[in-house]
Amino acid sequence: MDPDIRVRLTAWLGQQDLGAALLASPFSVDWASGHESAIETGPNPFAGGPSLLLVTATEATLLRPDCEAPDPVALRLRSLPYVSYTPAGPLAPGAAFLEKFRELVAPVKPGELGVEFASLPAPCASLLAGARPIDGKLSALRAVKTPAEIDALRAALALCDHAQAVLPGLVRPGRSELEIWGDLRAAVESRAGRRLPILADFVSGPRTAEIGGPPTARVLADGDWLLADIVPRLGNYWGDICGVAPAGTAGPRFAELRRLVGGALDHAISLVRPGAIPEEIDAATRTFLEQRGHPAHPHHTGHGIGVSYHEEPRIVAGNRTPLEPGMVIALEPGVYLPREGGVRLEDVVLVTARGAEVLTRHRHAHR
Repeated sequence: MDPDIRVRLTAWLGQQDLGAALLASPFSVDWASGHESAIETGPNPFAGGPSLLLVTATEATLLRPDCEAPDPVALRLRSLPYVSYTPAGPLAPGAAFLEKFRELVAPVKPGELGVEFASLPAPCASLLAGARPIDGKLSALRAVKTPAEIDALRAALALCDHAQAVLPGLVRPGRSELEIWGDLRAAVESRAGRRLPILADFVSGPRTAEIGGPPTARVLADGDWLLADIVPRLGNYWGDICGVAPAGTAGPRFAELRRLVGGALDHAISLVRPGAIPEEIDAATRTFLEQRGHPAHPHHTGHGIGVSYHEEPRIVAGNRTPLEPGMVIALEPGVYLPREGGVRLEDVVLVTARGAEVLTRHRHAHR
């Protein structure tokens, strides 16, 4: 458990007049515990319920299946495992999970317990009459990153920069999106030295006007470009940057749209500082594009990034919560023209006392 997160959570418990918080959202549990939940292969069939973290002023306890093996000493946690996989008979980890859950919450008075009920199984929730819901209330704490979180994000974003550096050498006429994607994923995982969960928009030619989507068997022609929004998770933290690369000879329209969107992104970055209002950054970025004769992107202008690849602060209309130092934001304006294609460019910035520190390097490396 990150000591700085521990301090923030302990202070928050006091502010909320709570003796303990039961974290059930997978994002909250990953953030507060440091335990890396496996997501590459989907839900664990041997788990009787979600991993849960009970946080008090003096201790944090992780309820988990015994087939997962975090190091509780390294994570500064108390571990409470239950029997999950068995070599014979039917799989029935739910009963063992519920038994250990009762043990987990027994020392806490319900009236002093805050619970993320939205992610908690119904049999567990039924045992917590009198507890207070805290769903969504940790978003503000998660939005401001600790130094250790920023280091973890830098490492994930370095993989994104590597992907964008490798991409131009892979994009050639006659290759399919899937062929290019396979080579790119291998390059990113080789750099990381491990398998990674990776999300991606990976579209070419007319598909770039559709904003995004997974790679397909579509073969690139000369003059097409490929829009690649690469989002890998390293440990518990996500990287996320988008770039475009041409196949063969890029026409003047591609260069024009890339300059336009790059200008909008630079403008958005210039507005990031403590106290800046997210909806004002969103509006100013859209105005930049519209004043130059192009419709602005139909999606958010930006979003926070951390243990989730999209979290607070959202750079969208309606968000008037001021930015604070320590927030990490992906900014991604774009232009999408139905008969010509789309371009989106993305950088990730850290809000500092002086303004914005750009954590990604891919655009500048290609200039």
